Amino acid sequence: MKLLKVEIKKRITDVEMNGYSFEYDVKINGHKLDRGVTDIKLDMNAADKPRLTINCVPDALDIDVEALLDALKFNDQN
Repeated sequence: MKLLKVEIKKRITDVEMNGYSFEYDVKINGHKLDRGVTDIKLDMNAADKPRLTINCVPDALDIDVEALLDALKFNDQN
């Protein structure tokens, strides 16, 4: 099973362009989350595994309908 690696790093934007702005670079398995991400929630309760929730507004969707139906069936069974 491939592990899911999440990296969160603080960055400060250029003071000349828009003043100091603290922003974050978020990467999942080395892929940077960029445009369209509106919210990221990281829940780290002591007794549970960490839970990451990402809300986004994508520009386009490319969905394998059969895989989506399989995932929905799997979720209904659990």
